[in-house]
Amino acid sequence: MTIQSLGILGREEIAELLDRKVVENAQYGNINPASLNVTLGNTFLYERRHPHNSSGFHYHPCDFSRRAEGGMTPAFDTITESIVLEPGAFVLASLVEKLNLPNDIACDVMLRSSAARMGIQHLLAGWGDPGYSGHLTLELKNELRYHAVRLHAGDSIIQLRFHRIVPLRDEHTYAAMSGKYSGDTGPQGAR
Repeated sequence: MTIQSLGILGREEIAELLDRKVVENAQYGNINPASLNVTLGNTFLYERRHPHNSSGFHYHPCDFSRRAEGGMTPAFDTITESIVLEPGAFVLASLVEKLNLPNDIACDVMLRSSAARMGIQHLLAGWGDPGYSGHLTLELKNELRYHAVRLHAGDSIIQLRFHRIVPLRDEHTYAAMSGKYSGDTGPQGAR
């Protein structure tokens, strides 16, 4: 029996994850010393402006505690292939790569430094729990004050950092405990 070390995975271990289809549709050339660059899918969910209010603001606040109910979360329009983010704009996107995390692997979803230096912000909700399977949704914002930013399908603005943990029992994985975002195939709003 091979004993594997716990902690952040390196280049060779990430390549093994790709071999085992823990990450599908990933490119071996995108493996870094301790992370994997991944790419944006072709669908973006962009916050919808209020159609009857000249400012565009919605007067009824989004209610986090009622997020599973219709109309209690932000309204989004779907845009494909590319999107222009005006200063302060927010968008949901997803990854081309599909994760199939086993019970001993978790991952951080992190913005690449070059994207951050262009004013893009990933809103720190990026995490893949052991047992998650699907295309992760990204929460992105343009932090620039005076410039819009264009994002295209296939842009590599995100990287994944993988962690090996003590294996969880099947009943304690993401899929078994909540799994409300498992199986996602594109960007998803709050549930």
